[in-house]
Amino acid sequence: MIACMYAISLFDISGLLALASGFLSFFSPCILPLVPSYLIFISGITFDNYNELKTKKYRKVVLVHSIAFILGFSFIFVSLGISSSILGNFLVDHQEYIIKIGGIFLIVMGLFTLNILRMPFLNQEKLIRLERKPIGIFGSFVIGATFSLGWTPCVGPALSSVLIIASTTKRISEGIYLLGLYSLGLAVPFILSALLFDKLFYFLKRYGFVTKYSMRIMGILLMVMGLLLITSYYTTLTLKLGRFLSF
Repeated sequence: MIACMYAISLFDISGLLALASGFLSFFSPCILPLVPSYLIFISGITFDNYNELKTKKYRKVVLVHSIAFILGFSFIFVSLGISSSILGNFLVDHQEYIIKIGGIFLIVMGLFTLNILRMPFLNQEKLIRLERKPIGIFGSFVIGATFSLGWTPCVGPALSSVLIIASTTKRISEGIYLLGLYSLGLAVPFILSALLFDKLFYFLKRYGFVTKYSMRIMGILLMVMGLLLITSYYTTLTLKLGRFLSF
């Protein structure tokens, strides 16, 4: 019963946070505006055949390579989740301090995301230049893994919140679960972009302003999460919600 309650509460709080963080990361300034470029590069679509994207052939090409790209960045993020869980278990005797420090870190990241606190070194995105794409679908997987490392400075605040929660879990499988949900949140809008690729430039031109609001939501979410961790109310809230859902 206790394990069941924990699993339910983990999904409702930590899992929901991980999923939301991944979704908001997609709308960050270093990912959303460049999605068309990523899709063009990994699929090999050129502007010469851009008008043919409505055909089933080109839609399938873009979709298949997009899935491989998603698996690539998911592999990196889930690996980070495993590492975070292992580190958390290794430092289990100091977990209370880790949680407090993590809470303070999230509040700082929230202030940074809201542009209240200036930290220029965190604004630097690592640019990864590839002259030529590696061959085939596996090449798209490699690019996804490679580009996820370049995204890290930009999506760092959101990713950090999930990694901190993963470090407090007791099983490595929970770290995999949380970072899997983070990757899913990032993957779903990416798949939708691939399916609607021929209309993507129009959507970006009309709705590109959402990046500003997504960063504000993320900043507030990080600060709230940080406060919950510092005050230890996160654990209390999780247990209360678990009891409520068990009835």
